[in-house]
Amino acid sequence: MNSLEEALRNFDGKATTILTEIRATFGNEGSLLSDLVPLIAHSETQVSVGATWLIKDLLDDNMRLTPSQIEDLVGHLHAATSWQAQLHLCQSIRHIEIPEHLTTPCADWLMPLLQSDRPFLRAWSMDALQHLASRNKKLRAAAGTALDAAEQDPAASVRARARNCRKQAKRG
Repeated sequence: MNSLEEALRNFDGKATTILTEIRATFGNEGSLLSDLVPLIAHSETQVSVGATWLIKDLLDDNMRLTPSQIEDLVGHLHAATSWQAQLHLCQSIRHIEIPEHLTTPCADWLMPLLQSDRPFLRAWSMDALQHLASRNKKLRAAAGTALDAAEQDPAASVRARARNCRKQAKRG
């Protein structure tokens, strides 16, 4: 993992081509996900942001986390302190089958993000909460409140994400 960590240190926080190269170098197997998950909590921002970008990219390509990887990921959520890493994680939650017993700790992490100064973080934390509420009915009231608030948000991007969530909920 040291070489993966070293490679992520070269990420400037902007140019994702290096992250694509890292993915190609380190492969697309589940072991890459296992190596990336602990890096969510890395003290160096570029490592954490790069790791979460790669996790999101792998999940977007239909890779799946194992139950133990999901446990590890949820355990590292609070250590993701940069808004970019938080955003990647929020965007990833829709691709993760978080077991019911982990939905509450995950929701606890999301709740403060609903009030973020960053519109995309507000939008995607609300989206993630909707996904969690589909797994745990105890979260439905909070998810409904968050969705209602997002529909009134001053940022168009947040309102658009709320509309998409409403459409998805109607489909089923």
